[in-house]
Amino acid sequence: MGSTMNADGAARRTALRMLRPQRIGTASICASALVLGGGATLVIAVLGVVDPDHPVVRGFSDVVTGSSGLGSAAPAIAAVAAVVAGAALITWAVAPGSRGPVALRTDDPSIVLGLTRRGVARLLTEEALGVDGVSDARVRVGRRRVRIRVSTPLRGDGGPLRERVEASVRERCEGLGVLTPPRVSARVREVGST
Repeated sequence: MGSTMNADGAARRTALRMLRPQRIGTASICASALVLGGGATLVIAVLGVVDPDHPVVRGFSDVVTGSSGLGSAAPAIAAVAAVVAGAALITWAVAPGSRGPVALRTDDPSIVLGLTRRGVARLLTEEALGVDGVSDARVRVGRRRVRIRVSTPLRGDGGPLRERVEASVRERCEGLGVLTPPRVSARVREVGST
């Protein structure tokens, strides 16, 4: 039993690592900013060595020393803008990424399977609609929770219907083999009359 639990843990770690959302957008913006900033600095440095009287070098030197027509506030404004841009990029890089696919359990730790959250939501919506008394259902699949909102034309059946919908969706999640079983919660809205 110990090796089975070890294999399950290894499979779980592998699946969660492989299905983690990538930060391609953040990396692209950071890389572009570094390339552009570094390229501009390189051009100015090379121009400063080759031709110290070049207008670009003189303009840059004037802005840095504060002797340009922009006044002495220009370097401070540029510094503040750079700090704000850097803070925004760091915050964006550290913040949680978009929700990735839902990892599914497999018998082999080297096999990783996942379903999109939209696909899981569709399957669970169909499951909720299959419960007697449900006329409409909307499902939202989060990282650790599944939220279901169902409508029913029946009056006074909210509590038992909610429990049946939650049990049915939980069973469907187990049938799908969701690696991390989500917490399922349902809300019932009574519409129309019978």
